[in-house]
Amino acid sequence: MYSGTCFRQFSFAKINLGLRILGKRNDGFHEIETVFQTINLKDEIEFCPVDNELKLTSDSSFCPSGQTNLVFKAATLLKKHTNTSKGCHIILKKKIPVGAGLGGGSSNAATTLVALNKIWNTGLTIKELKNLASQLGSDVPFFLYGGIALGNGRGEKLTQINSAPDYWGVLVCPNLQILSKWAYQQFNFNLTKSFKRSKFSVLTRNFPEFEIWNSLLVNDFENIVFNSYPELRTILNDLNQNGAFYARMSGSGSTLFGLFEKREMAQTAQNYFQKSFQTFVFQPVYHNMGVTKTDLE
Repeated sequence: MYSGTCFRQFSFAKINLGLRILGKRNDGFHEIETVFQTINLKDEIEFCPVDNELKLTSDSSFCPSGQTNLVFKAATLLKKHTNTSKGCHIILKKKIPVGAGLGGGSSNAATTLVALNKIWNTGLTIKELKNLASQLGSDVPFFLYGGIALGNGRGEKLTQINSAPDYWGVLVCPNLQILSKWAYQQFNFNLTKSFKRSKFSVLTRNFPEFEIWNSLLVNDFENIVFNSYPELRTILNDLNQNGAFYARMSGSGSTLFGLFEKREMAQTAQNYFQKSFQTFVFQPVYHNMGVTKTDLE
C-alpha cells in the first residue's frame, strides 16, 4: 500500500424507484425513463497520488482489479483527456454487492472522476465531467450528482427532483448476478414502431405521497426477470407481506427492496430475510455527491 498521503471518498449505491423501457433506439440502445435514488450503502475508495502510474486494487474477489474495472477506466479516461502526468494508486473497498442492480461500478467510476479531478487539480467543469461519465456508462452521470433524479434517454439525461421523501428501506440481495444486456434482450418492440409515452415526468413537479407510489411507479424488468427467476417474485411478495408500503426490484435485478415508514419496521423485515439472504437496512441520501449541483442538462 502507498505510504504517503491518501484521500478517502465514499461511493454510494442507488436504487431505481421505478424503471420503464420506452422503446428501442436507432443506435441499438433502449430509451428508458427511471427514478434514481442514492442510498447510504456505500463503498470506500482510497486515492494515493503518485507520479504517472495508475494502479487499482480491490478487496473483493467478485470485483476485478486492474484495467477491466470501471474505476481504472475512469482514471485512464481523465488522465488522457487532461494530458496530465500525475498518477494514483487506488484502493477499492467493496460493500455494495456486485452485479446486483445497485450501480456500484458506476458509482465507483463517478467518484473516481470527481476525486481525481480535485486531487490532480485538473479543473474540469461539471459539464466536462458529465461528458466523460457518459462515455463510461449510462448510469455514471447520475452519480456525479446523487440524490433523487429522473433519468431519460439511456439514463444519462437527468432532471433533478426537488423532493426528499423520508423512509427506511431493506435491501434483499439473492446470490444471483443478472446481466442487464440479457434483460434488455428479452424485450420485443416489433409489435409497435412508436415509443411509450412518458409517465414519470410528472414526478418532477409533484412527488406523490407514499400511499400512491404503487399506482405510479413500476419496473418493466420485473415480469421478464421473474419469469426466469420466480424466487425473486416470492421475495417481493414477502416484502409486501412484511409491511412495506412500496417494494420493487432495483434496475434489472437481482436486488429487491422494500420501503417502510419506520426504522423498526425495516429492522423487523431485515430479521425475516437475513436468515436466507444478504440484507441491508438503508436510508435515502440527498446531500451533494462531490460536485456543484448546477445545470443537469
